Amino acid sequence: MLGDLSTLSQSSESLFLSFKPALRPQPNLCDRREVWIQGSILSTSQRALLPERKLSPEQAHAQDLAKALIQSHNARHIAQQALEFVRDLCAIEVATEEDYLIIPVRAPRSIEIPHGYGIKGGAAREELVVTLGLRERREPRDIDLVRRGHHRLPADDEIARKIMARDFELGARVELIRALDGYLNSRDLTINEVVLIDDILYSSLLGVLDTLGQTIRPSRYRGGTLHRKPSLHGQSLLKMIRLYAEGACNNENWSIIGIPEEVTFREFDLAVHLNKAFQSGIDVADRFLHTCELLSLLPATGSRVLNALQELEHLRHGERGLFPDVPLDMWHHIKGLSPQE
Repeated sequence: MLGDLSTLSQSSESLFLSFKPALRPQPNLCDRREVWIQGSILSTSQRALLPERKLSPEQAHAQDLAKALIQSHNARHIAQQALEFVRDLCAIEVATEEDYLIIPVRAPRSIEIPHGYGIKGGAAREELVVTLGLRERREPRDIDLVRRGHHRLPADDEIARKIMARDFELGARVELIRALDGYLNSRDLTINEVVLIDDILYSSLLGVLDTLGQTIRPSRYRGGTLHRKPSLHGQSLLKMIRLYAEGACNNENWSIIGIPEEVTFREFDLAVHLNKAFQSGIDVADRFLHTCELLSLLPATGSRVLNALQELEHLRHGERGLFPDVPLDMWHHIKGLSPQE
């Protein structure tokens, strides 16, 4: 087992797992004070899972600007430098308003979104990636709708039922955005500080820099020059690891920054993100679990995917089973391995 199991307690509702990562010496590269972890490096001052390959000059500069923007006492000067870097590198129009950027999209989407509505999450991230000219568009796994306004409209559910049918059945609805700056500042990750409404992208500057630098980090509330360290729930770290795994399987060079010293998550959270990883393929699911092992969040095993599914199989059943995207033949294989069978 890679990590020390600090706590294993059964609550009345669900199982909570609390892990403290165990650090072990392994060869790799790091640019700051270091402690070594199985397969990669954690920086003691930043606690980061560093990329597997050398950064491109553009990636490195984007990461340097992001770091300076977070730490600087002269954030306005750094922000201007960063804005010029984005404009020159990506050759796009970028306007600023309050604390966010306004960027027209470059290419039409395959999915029609009604006027006044927009998209958030992975679909919005994909539009930003395409508009920045980083690569060709990939069809997003799902669509999450938003609308600017203060009150719900009858059309909201009709449009959500049509465009995000599966998630609508599971309770998802159109999210109302009352103020763009407040919305962007409330995201869990910096790369999620983006939304697309009526062919206009609204994003934080740090969200753009981290997209260019391929950095996954928790959002920070950046008032003035005093910066709180971000808090991070276990479910958010699992999400960061899943996005890292998706990028790695697409030959991208992502980092994870802001890994906490200790983290707590539920079996439910692990099952949700494992199923989402399966939506992108078994290779992503395997990479997701492998990265959890590297960070000592899960014990190291040989057949990690099958073992994880076997441990979580009890969450598969019922009206709202958590593994609709796991191939059925994998469950049959698990039953063949089970000592009860």
